[in-house]
Parts: sequence; C-alpha cells; structure tokens
Amino acid sequence: MESGIQISSLKPLLMTPQQVETAFGKCARLGCRVVQLQWVDPSVPIPVIAKALAENQMVSVSVQDFYETVLADFDYYVNLNAATHGTWLCVSRIPDRLKSPDGLDAYVDELRDMQKKLDPVGQKVCFHPVSADFAAIPGMNAVELLLEKMPELHICLDLYHLNRNCTDMPGFIRRYGKRICMVHFKDEKEGILVPAGQGEVNWEGVVKACLEAEVPYGFVEQEKWERDPYDCLKEAMDWLEEEIRNEETK
Repeated sequence: MESGIQISSLKPLLMTPQQVETAFGKCARLGCRVVQLQWVDPSVPIPVIAKALAENQMVSVSVQDFYETVLADFDYYVNLNAATHGTWLCVSRIPDRLKSPDGLDAYVDELRDMQKKLDPVGQKVCFHPVSADFAAIPGMNAVELLLEKMPELHICLDLYHLNRNCTDMPGFIRRYGKRICMVHFKDEKEGILVPAGQGEVNWEGVVKACLEAEVPYGFVEQEKWERDPYDCLKEAMDWLEEEIRNEETK
C-alpha cells in the first residue's frame, strides 16, 4: 500500500493557481508522490493543476467530491481526472433524496449510468461513504445494503467515518477486500481532528487488514488543523509509513 495525501486537507490553501503550485510543492517536499484530488477551487484552471502535479513528480489516482456536486458539474470532474491521469471518479454521500429502500435502488441505477458515461474515457466510479450514510435508512446499514445491491461498485473507505459506525474495522476491510481501491486515514481527539495515529481512532489491525486485502493506496487526511497543516500531514505520513513497514517485516 502506497501512502499519500488527500489534497482536501489543504482546502483553504488551494484557492488560486499560485497557492496550488505552492501547496503541491510543499507536499512533494514532504515525500508525497501520490495524491487524491478534492476541493481545489474550481477557478483554478485544470492545466495549472496538472502542471503543478507533473512539475513536482506527483500523480493523482482519483478526483473526489460529493455525489450531487459531481452530478451537477460532471464534465469538469471527468476532465480534471483525465488531465491528471486519474483512474477513479470518487463520489461521496448517499443523497438525501435517495435515503429510502427504493431510493437506494435508484442510486444504484444512477451510479451505473455514471459508470456508462465513464467507460469511454477509461475511468471508474467509486463510492466514499460518510458516517451518516450508514444510518441513512432507519433500521438498516445503508452502506452495506448499497454494496450488496451493486456488487461491482468499488469503495474509497474513509476509516474515520467507518470507525464511528463499525466495531471491527479490520473485519470490514477483509469482507470487502479488493473492492476497496483506496483508504483514508483520519483521526480525532475529543472531537478535534489530529494527525492520523495521534487520536482516539482504534487502528489495531487496520493496516494489516489493508495489506492483506492489497489495498493499493492509503491517503492521510486532516481538513482542519490547530497548527501548521504540513507538519500535521508529515506526522501522519510518517506514522502510516512506519505502520506499513512494521506489518511488512512481521
């Protein structure tokens, strides 16, 4: 599993072309070589984003945003993913309008329609559940139901959200195995986001399960910070890479 950065972590610092160039340069100097793109301000031209990645010898494997946001500006996200050579168009959240058993069937139909549009450009849709999605339908685990209804759907698994809804994260990871195309490592302490590995999330067995499932990418993520964001991302990356090394040498 290759470690990298979810660029959403730097949202306030990605509002202009110059900020993007600066931020990507700093990420590269942290040792980051792979990213997932999210929340770069839409005013920043796509060629600027692609150039900033290339000049810093970084690659993007995915573009992510909320499902309804992607739906409203589909061509932009597809073009951004294409220009940055990403494979996965990652959509998050079950829309409010579809939070019912019948709505979930409609969501599956919409996701399949999205995939049909992506097939000609060689991209794949994946789903990023957030905490509220698990209880989107009262009395049901809506995320597991969605994954059951659409067995071809891949998952971008945010472990921060999973931790809030699952007592056995390693078991969940093993259950869905190769359907997981990437994971997010995010942590919190007393309700405040902190670098992964420094908070209250129980990481016991998680990295081991990811390696067993051959998850290709693990992105550290922290959208709010109490101190320098690059220090936070560096500490999170160092922790994750050490966890990976420890598991690989056992």
